Amino acid sequence: TQTAQAVEVTGGPGGLSYSAFVDDTDVNRLGIEGSVELGWTRSWATQLDLSFNQFDSSNADTRAFGIHTLYHLNDATSFGLFYTVEKGDGDTVDILGLEAGHEFGNWDVEGFFGKADSTGAGSANIFGVSGRTELRNGFGFGAGYKSVDVAGIDIEQLSVTLDRDVSAQTNVYLQVGTARVSTGGVSDSEPFIGVGGTYRFGAERGATFGVRNVSNILPGG
Repeated sequence: TQTAQAVEVTGGPGGLSYSAFVDDTDVNRLGIEGSVELGWTRSWATQLDLSFNQFDSSNADTRAFGIHTLYHLNDATSFGLFYTVEKGDGDTVDILGLEAGHEFGNWDVEGFFGKADSTGAGSANIFGVSGRTELRNGFGFGAGYKSVDVAGIDIEQLSVTLDRDVSAQTNVYLQVGTARVSTGGVSDSEPFIGVGGTYRFGAERGATFGVRNVSNILPGG
């Protein structure tokens, strides 16, 4: 007797975000993204991502689709292989990378590294690490670092986030940080601020990992 393995939608988030540079709010980004996770077995799953980003000052739009192959080692540790294709302004970026996440105590941390190949700017490396901890009364605190280097230009984002669960499924947040651009031995940093909200369904985390694309590293443009 054979038992069929049903595919289960285990959860996912949908979110809206806005960020802008403090000194020039015309340099901003509006983002919409969503993910869904499909469980094949207790250990193996697939995560699908869709995202759209609009940059005000440069009048540029980007769209991205991502897919993750996930392996859940146990209830606290997961690994992933991800691929994202991102399109915008006549350019296509293909990103392939690895990711890992772990929960310990009240902390949830994850990191990723990927290689990107752009039809316009050539190859690049993307990297990120983030963590979040639960506070009292539905509040949470997080911090993160993301970077991309392409064509001799390094772009880095460092941020801290305060969020709050306003319902069992809905979370809103305020983020502050700094973005730094370095090239040819010269660098410039600018502070930014961001706000957003996320609606989760299914599992507590919604989906195992965050969306992976280059636009998410840029607070504005």
